[in-house]
Amino acid sequence: MGVLVLGLGLMGCAPADGDGSGKTKLVLSFWGSANELATFKQLVADFEALHPDITVEARHIPQNYFQKIHILMASGLTPDVMMVNSLSLPVYSEHDQFLPLTDLLGTDAFPVERADFYAGALAALSRHGTLYAMPRDVSNLVVYVNKRMFEQAGVPLPPRNWTLDQMRQTARRMTRDVNHDGHPEQFGMSFYAKPPLFWLPFVWSEGGRLLADDLHTLAIDRPETINALQAYADLRGNEPVAPRRIDTGAVTMSQLFIQEKLAMMVNGRWMVPALRQQVGFDWDVWPFPRGRQGSVVGIDASGYAIAKQTQHKAEALKLVAFLSSRSAQARWTESGLIIPARLDVAESNLFLAPGQRPAHARVFLEVIASGMPSRTPPQWDEFSEALQLALEPVWEGRTQARDAVAGSTAELQRILAH
Repeated sequence: MGVLVLGLGLMGCAPADGDGSGKTKLVLSFWGSANELATFKQLVADFEALHPDITVEARHIPQNYFQKIHILMASGLTPDVMMVNSLSLPVYSEHDQFLPLTDLLGTDAFPVERADFYAGALAALSRHGTLYAMPRDVSNLVVYVNKRMFEQAGVPLPPRNWTLDQMRQTARRMTRDVNHDGHPEQFGMSFYAKPPLFWLPFVWSEGGRLLADDLHTLAIDRPETINALQAYADLRGNEPVAPRRIDTGAVTMSQLFIQEKLAMMVNGRWMVPALRQQVGFDWDVWPFPRGRQGSVVGIDASGYAIAKQTQHKAEALKLVAFLSSRSAQARWTESGLIIPARLDVAESNLFLAPGQRPAHARVFLEVIASGMPSRTPPQWDEFSEALQLALEPVWEGRTQARDAVAGSTAELQRILAH
């Protein structure tokens, strides 16, 4: 983060010179797998066919994406258009690095309509009421359920309007310690120590918060937050219903689910392609269970931002408008990887995919209505790392949440203050 802050004052865009063809050259940066790279290449080819006077260099950065973007910015080589996500956005927007899009929506220069997108996705990519990136996708969390494991165990499937208490009871019934050695062979519910993305719904749904609305004041020391953190840790308690590190080693929650050693798993839409390809058992998705404040999961988004210093604003707007179109988002949706940010694509059979798992794909869309759009401070990376370090002994059962929080508040507040 320090590299970024020190280097932002030097920010410029990549040189404007093209390839000698007289065409305007744009640089588009993005992360993703080899399959995602192939999709981007096809979209770039489609865009160039529509705009023969523009050429686009597709710059794929598969690892350490934002660190490398920071370096490019500090070197004066900022891409004209770049993928960003809602967690990274505040760093750039606070330093005035992205072109504000709010007043451009619906104009001839940028014929993209706000009403075509989920409000939560737009909110996640906005700061102080200003939109800085057009959303490609929405991310949220649901509960994946192995229906075959429930049938084999003779345990009824949980109700769809379930509560956190019902989730814990169901997880207890689906945990199996056959030889009674304290190390179950099968677990009822997943457990993620990090990142916070996976456990924050347990906090939010009980009325807890990490930060106050101003994003500068701690709320982690509120009783609702501390109690929710402890309840989550207790899933790994004396009679664990969720895997501990000693039980899993390097095996991930998704691997345990695929191996049918985990009956229920909190995860996102990105799991769908792998499950469709790799498993033969029947599975489906449930909404995250309700706590005292309902079922509240985070609404994250990723999308396309334009460098404020781009030398090709008009062309960059054309590219982002194209990438935000129905046809472009449909291309991404075909893989099953994302929840499209456009309502017309999300509500189509391309996403809902009748006849394919999950049978209740609409749950991903229903969750958006009750979700909480991402709002993080510019110091989020440092704050998150310190928070995870402070909570690790809680997740490992070595200390209580109230003691870990009391011992970390001064450092967390210090991070927020600078």
